[in-house]
Amino acid sequence: MSAAQAGDQVAFTRLVELFQRDVYGKAFSILRNHQDADDVVQETFLRVYRALPGFRGESSFRTWLIIIATRQALNFLDRNRIALDNIEDISLLSTPSALRVEGNQMATLLDQESRQLMRKAFPKLPKRQKEALGLRLTQDLPYDQIAQKMGTSVGSIKAHIFHAIQNLSRHVKGGKS
Repeated sequence: MSAAQAGDQVAFTRLVELFQRDVYGKAFSILRNHQDADDVVQETFLRVYRALPGFRGESSFRTWLIIIATRQALNFLDRNRIALDNIEDISLLSTPSALRVEGNQMATLLDQESRQLMRKAFPKLPKRQKEALGLRLTQDLPYDQIAQKMGTSVGSIKAHIFHAIQNLSRHVKGGKS
C-alpha cells in the first residue's frame, strides 16, 4: 500500500489486480450492464490513483475503494439517465401525482400487480430511503436540494434513493413469485 501511495506503478497495478473484481462487482450490482460496469471500474481506479497519496487509512483500503466505486457508479447513472418511467396511482403519497422512477431499474414495475405491491412496499422502506425517494418523486427535487432538506450529502441521497429502488424491486419481485 505504501509503495503505491508513493507512486510505485507496479505496486498500484497489484492493487488493481487484487481489487478489480470487487470494484466490478459493486459497479455491476448498481448498473446491471457489463460495458458500463467496465467503464466505471476504469474511472474508479483512475480516481483512486489520483487520490491515493491522500488516503489516510481511516478505513480499510477496500472500504475506501468500494465507496469510490459506488459513487462513480451512481454518478454514471446520473449522467446517463434514461427517461423516467411512471408508476401510476400510489395512494400512500400525499398528492395523486404519478410515482416517477429513474432508469431501467424499475421497468419491471409497470404492470398493475406491481403497482399494488409498490403501494404495500413503500411504507416498509427505512425512513431516510422513503423520505429521499418521496422528495425526488413527488416534488421532482434535484439531489442537492434533497440533501439540503435532509441535512446530508448528495452522495448519501443518491445512495438512499438507489437502495430504496433496490428494496422496492426486491419486494415486487418477491411478491410476484
